[in-house]
Amino acid sequence: WVVRCALAQFAASDSTPEPPKMRSNHALTPPPKPHVVFALADDFGWANFGAHRAAGEQGAAEAQTPFLDGLLREGIELRRYYTYKICSPSRSALQSGRLPVHVNTANSAVSIFNESDPVSGYAGVPRNMTCVANKLAAAGYDTHFVGKWDAGMATPRHTPLGRGYSSMYGYYQHANDYWTKGEGEPTLREPQRGFEATGEVDVCLNHFTDLSEANATYFGGVRDAAALSSGCRESTAPDPPCYEEALFKRRSVGLIRAHDAARPLFLFHAFHALHTPLQVPRHYLAAAAAAA
Repeated sequence: WVVRCALAQFAASDSTPEPPKMRSNHALTPPPKPHVVFALADDFGWANFGAHRAAGEQGAAEAQTPFLDGLLREGIELRRYYTYKICSPSRSALQSGRLPVHVNTANSAVSIFNESDPVSGYAGVPRNMTCVANKLAAAGYDTHFVGKWDAGMATPRHTPLGRGYSSMYGYYQHANDYWTKGEGEPTLREPQRGFEATGEVDVCLNHFTDLSEANATYFGGVRDAAALSSGCRESTAPDPPCYEEALFKRRSVGLIRAHDAARPLFLFHAFHALHTPLQVPRHYLAAAAAAA
C-alpha cells in the first residue's frame, strides 16, 4: 500500500523530480573503528547472575553481581545463547569463530599430542586455523590478551602471540592456584598430583608455576616476585595485590589507560573465576556471610 501510494503521488505531480545530490567526500569517509573489550567469565551459570535471582530472598543472597547487573541495564542480554559445556572447547570456539565440533571437542591436558598429525594433533586450536586477533590485527587493531588462555600451548603458534595478540599476561592451562599460581598445592594423599583440573600428572609432576607474559621483547614466565607470592592470602582487602584476579584486573586497566585512543583496541580479558579451585579473598567471604 505504501509503495502504491507513493507512485500515485509521483504520477499526480506536475513537477520534475530533482536529480539525486552527489555525496561529499566527507560523507564517504569510513567511521572510526570501535574499541572492543571482550570479557569472558569462566563456568558462569545462568543462576550465578544476580539479575536472574533477585526475586527470591535466597537467590539474592547467593548471587550478588552488581557490576554485571549494571551492564545488563545499560546493554543487551542474549537470553538464548548456547555454548559448549567445558573450558577449552568453548575458548577454542570463541578464538577461532568455529563451532567446537570443528575445532576442539576435548578438555584434554595441554601435553597431549598425536605424532601422526602435526597440525591438529595437539590440545587447543589446530595450528592452521585463523583466529579473531589475527583478523583484527590485520585490520589495524592493537590486540592484547589477559587471563586464562586454555586454547593450546604445544608450540608458540598455539599461544596468544601465535594467534594474533601483541601481548599476553595470564596462564595457559585449565586452572591454577589463585594465590601461588601453581597447579595446585599437593595433598598428603596425593603429594604429586595437585589439581585434577589439569587433566593429568605432567612432566613437572604438577609443580609448574603457570603464570606467563609475552610481548615483542619477552616470552616466558612472570618474573615479578610479588605477583608470584601468596603472602597476601590473609588480606581483607577487596583486591589483595597477589591474588590472581587482581593481577589480571591491574594489567587490563593499565593497558586501557596506556592505549593511544587514536588506534582501535581489542582487549580479550578472560577471568579465571568462577573456575576451580574455589578460592576468593576474605573480603568476599565476609560479604557473603553478611548477606546470608
